[in-house]
Amino acid sequence: MIKLLGHTEIDRERWDYCISNSVFETIYPYSWYLDLVSPGWDALVLDDFRAVMPLTWTKKLGFRFLLQPILAQQLGIFSRDPLDTALLEEFLDTIPARFRYIDICLNMENRDIPGKWKSFERHNYELDLYLPEDSYNNNTRRNLQKGQSQDFELRSISAGEYLYLKFHGMKDARPSVRWSYLENLFGGLIRLKKAEIFGLFQGDDLQAAAILGYSVSRTIYLNGCNSDIGKENRAMFVLMDKLISQSRGPDRIFDFEGSNISGVARFYEGFGGKRTVYPRIVKTSFPFLKKIK
Repeated sequence: MIKLLGHTEIDRERWDYCISNSVFETIYPYSWYLDLVSPGWDALVLDDFRAVMPLTWTKKLGFRFLLQPILAQQLGIFSRDPLDTALLEEFLDTIPARFRYIDICLNMENRDIPGKWKSFERHNYELDLYLPEDSYNNNTRRNLQKGQSQDFELRSISAGEYLYLKFHGMKDARPSVRWSYLENLFGGLIRLKKAEIFGLFQGDDLQAAAILGYSVSRTIYLNGCNSDIGKENRAMFVLMDKLISQSRGPDRIFDFEGSNISGVARFYEGFGGKRTVYPRIVKTSFPFLKKIK
């Protein structure tokens, strides 16, 4: 039986045990990650936490909306056993009717979305870190060779250093996410020892940076940025190569966190990333929002 649990009713130890032993294990559905991206989240829970689904809700204009938090790529139903179509449909049907608008991403193990839901295909890219280190394509090798001709040094950096580069490093690129949101998320993950931030320097000049999140089975490229000069110097190619190299090992996945943007997808594919698919689902009871793309 699937039960709706309010935020304070969730047994976090059992919840996190389910996530760590789920068929698809990743960083986003752990209770400590959800606390950072969706404070007050509720949940649907099957039996004794055999399968779970976070409800990342927010309230606007007096209505409750079920929305995907920023930098929480895949949520949905997480189960210790392979999820069949009937149970997937039962979970979705159990989402409370009080959510007047729903726009969330499930995960790659949540297939066969019922026809009553509007669904869209989203792409992720993953690299098996046990594979040989010759997975890069020719274009990536050329860009990497150019970047490696620079005198770069990899160092750990603070969330503040990272955010300054992200918000001020490129003249023609301004993040759509608030500084305070990223500072809370990245700072929280670092305090929990679930993430590290790395910067690529030329002398004292920070030219590229990335934050890696760590789950049981995955190293997740949560976010990255570079400066205008770093882009010219192919610093992000060098940084990505170093991050992949230091993450290698058996039974581990490097998760690029994907993109449906073709240029970003090509960048990940160039490092050997293989495309996986997960669904975004949308449902609304507002007549004026029926045409959703």
